Amino acid sequence: MEVTLVSTVFNEARRIQDTLNDIDRQTMLPNEVIITDAGSTDNTVQILNEWAARVSFPVKIISWPKCTVAEGRNKAISESTNEYILSTDFGCRFHALWIESMMKPFQDSAVKVVGGTYSVIESDILSLAAKANYIICDAYYVSPYKGFIPSSRSIAYLKSVWESIGGYPEWLTLAADDFIFGLILLKQNHQIVYVGTPYVYWGRHTTMKAYGKEAYRYGLGDGEGRVNERQCISKIIETSIRYAFYIWILMVSVVFILGGFQYWMLIPLLVLLPGFRSYYWAFKNWMKYKSPKYSIKVLIAIVPLIELSRIQYIKGYIKGYFFSSKKIQFGAAALKNMLK
Repeated sequence: MEVTLVSTVFNEARRIQDTLNDIDRQTMLPNEVIITDAGSTDNTVQILNEWAARVSFPVKIISWPKCTVAEGRNKAISESTNEYILSTDFGCRFHALWIESMMKPFQDSAVKVVGGTYSVIESDILSLAAKANYIICDAYYVSPYKGFIPSSRSIAYLKSVWESIGGYPEWLTLAADDFIFGLILLKQNHQIVYVGTPYVYWGRHTTMKAYGKEAYRYGLGDGEGRVNERQCISKIIETSIRYAFYIWILMVSVVFILGGFQYWMLIPLLVLLPGFRSYYWAFKNWMKYKSPKYSIKVLIAIVPLIELSRIQYIKGYIKGYFFSSKKIQFGAAALKNMLK
């Protein structure tokens, strides 16, 4: 059972050495590695070439400046000489058992797709923004369930499955390529065997600004693909109610100062409280993880991070949904027909 590990990279010099060291320590090594570089301007490619010169398996680095993630994945997979494909994102970290755990289910010849879960290395969560996001995401706990769509930072499949799907959707600008790939997998009734133990560790951002950009990218991808509409509508409704609450508080405060306050004015409070649902769940998570590391300061930081992430996601979704190119609109329409 020979497997090709595929990935894309762009300016990952800061953390790619840890990725390569983790691959070196795998209990089962890949038979080949193919990486598409999107035009890195740091020394990412140099580090990869040095690594390729010393490992025992062939490593191919494809240069494709300004390619999208989907284009990079498809190019790497198309160059594979093996039937088994294992996909990840270079920049992640890996437990030594990762490749072995992802390939073991294929011992059953009926298995064609294996989905992995992921987490983070908690000791690496150091900045205030990273700690706040750790709490919001409930320590990045991912539970595989029926219909769960694995990220392409940890998924394995037969090359023939990739071909039957038509590859990753190259008409997207930035994100959602693996989510849409997974939707088509499920639509074609490909049964996914899940590895419940998170052996892939996602490298997280350190600043509020970076998390905001990430939320925007996710929103843009979902909007372009016309997917997760209910999720976006839910975010819009919740955020709108929350801001209506702020306006209501301001109005009541003004009335109170002017001496015209009446207790019936408090009735809208019950209607507007659902706008704080995200804060409620974030607070519950914080209560679960609170410690000297996840202090009241982290709890306070959750507020601007939730607001920034929500606004940026909605902003990206609206742009992707309503202001995308004809090419993207055509791709989204074709996807909608496929998923009917």
